[in-house]
Amino acid sequence: MPEPKWEFRVMVKGEMNSDPIESEFFSTEHLDSVADALVRECIQNSLDAGLPDQTVRVAFRLFTENSNKNGGMAQYLKGLQPHLTAEQNGLIKTHNPDDPENFLVIEDYGTRGLEGDPTQDDDFQPTSTDIKNDFFYFWRNIGRSKKGASDRGRWGLGKTVFQATSKINTYFGLTVRKSDGKSMLLGQSVLKTHLINDNKHSPYGWYGAFDENFALPIEDQPYLEKFSANFGLKRQGKAGLSIIIPYPDPSVEIKTLLSSALLHYFFPILSKNLVVELHKDRKLLIIDDQKIDQLLKYVDFSKSRMTKEAFQDLFSLTRWIHLLSPNDLIRINSPSALIAPKWDENLIEKEALAKLREQFDKKERIALRVPLTIKPKDKNPEKTYFDIFIERDDRLDRAEDHFVREGITIAGVSSLKQKGVRVVISINDQALSALLGDSENPAHTEWQERSPKFKNQYIHGASCLRFVKNSPREIIKILSKPSIGIDKKLLEEFFSVTPLTDKGTNKSSGQKNDLPEGLIGSTKEFHLFRKQGGFILRKNPKATHMPNGIHVTVAYEILGRNPFTKYSPFDFEMDKVPIKINSKGVQINAIKENQLIAKLDSHDFRFEITGFDLNRDLRVKVIGVG
Repeated sequence: MPEPKWEFRVMVKGEMNSDPIESEFFSTEHLDSVADALVRECIQNSLDAGLPDQTVRVAFRLFTENSNKNGGMAQYLKGLQPHLTAEQNGLIKTHNPDDPENFLVIEDYGTRGLEGDPTQDDDFQPTSTDIKNDFFYFWRNIGRSKKGASDRGRWGLGKTVFQATSKINTYFGLTVRKSDGKSMLLGQSVLKTHLINDNKHSPYGWYGAFDENFALPIEDQPYLEKFSANFGLKRQGKAGLSIIIPYPDPSVEIKTLLSSALLHYFFPILSKNLVVELHKDRKLLIIDDQKIDQLLKYVDFSKSRMTKEAFQDLFSLTRWIHLLSPNDLIRINSPSALIAPKWDENLIEKEALAKLREQFDKKERIALRVPLTIKPKDKNPEKTYFDIFIERDDRLDRAEDHFVREGITIAGVSSLKQKGVRVVISINDQALSALLGDSENPAHTEWQERSPKFKNQYIHGASCLRFVKNSPREIIKILSKPSIGIDKKLLEEFFSVTPLTDKGTNKSSGQKNDLPEGLIGSTKEFHLFRKQGGFILRKNPKATHMPNGIHVTVAYEILGRNPFTKYSPFDFEMDKVPIKINSKGVQINAIKENQLIAKLDSHDFRFEITGFDLNRDLRVKVIGVG
């Protein structure tokens, strides 16, 4: 075997100068840190490589100066040092070889390893084997992927998070393949175009055994055993992939790894499809379906998006989900395959809808299966589905919806606005997962209608995406509507007030109101007060009866016409800026355009809506519900 070494290709005159930017794809507001991106990407890759009927196990091991007694990392960085100290190499800080040898090891088990021909250099010609060339696409491609429809990744950029995690933009990968048991080692360093002794070097450097300028993996068994011992690898011949990251980013700590694993992978952990191990020095945390609740005590909730209680309740709902069989889910009707799918209460049979509304009102958990037909261009339509799980929780001070595509949480997708409701949307069917996966950004945190891998690939593709994305909001609106029928008390609880203009004057009568300061309308149940750019609704102190809820409709006055029938969304929409809603003792159940339905949790409620046009007269209608 040729002696392993580091090598950066010397560039020729006239060659395009280009610096890698792929790590920037993981800079998103929906990821808290490099550690967050690392957990998402490497676990996603491991789940994609999982073997049938096996639990995937991913271990993160942090080795510090105190825990690393081997002191053997320096020998694998020989030959790299001149590039790490070269000018304009892109490193934030010049590497000092005397720095403590800290490194991070990530190993997965229950996976197939990097299969395929390690000598393959392109994929322009069809191969004679059905074996997926994971090795080729992992090591020799950036932004190119042959992941299938059932895989979580699409961009071929996930592996770049490894170099982004290293302060020297370097990592090693040792794989054991399930198919043939072979062990192989390669290393890569990604810098910027840089000069050494007046020679311009390519950004991409390799550690391996070279055939001329072509990097081949190291397969010498004694060498691999020594390498494994120096970095504390636990593979011991088991199939999978081991990643070694020298000098990891300071954000990579046990607590950050733990928080990220809980937030992004709670679903497969609780379904027993995934176990995550966290090691540092002599500390070991195992995240599985049994211990996941106990580990919340180690989370720094001051830096977390969710509270401890919210995590616990989410885990409880997820456990309930995993106990359900397909027959336990209420199946609604599929939208017409002839037009773009839209949410409508007619998708649910009347009897089932009445039952669901009753369950929702009683705060019982709800499980729905939503059929859908998607149409890839130049292919036959495919029937697919997704599942919606709902629970009401009065302790929630905000809406909470979790979109889970094949186990990974899509952190940047949300549509639900109603407080006190928790929803989990699970997408496991291959066809729909493929559509949504094609729309995802490289960090897999958002669904983007204009994604180049998604745009123009499906008939009504954007509408299908919105149908799924908006499903929590739309289904809650449907379930929150009062049952159809006549309530003789509604007229008693109705009032309509004209605009908040002439102080103390009711325009409809043209007479002064003998009412408290600022009060412009009154019924037996409610008082309506003037507010700059809007109004305030409160209980009438003399009321002897209060409804359970209210139905509020707002419109701008139109001379000689019914303002409510002539309302236009171009005037305003109450769930969009500049309209602002502040409330106390009120739980909003549904809101759309100029209407909302809310539950009154307290007689001492205060309901304020502002942001309306100061130059237009406002008409308000309030109806008591229940």
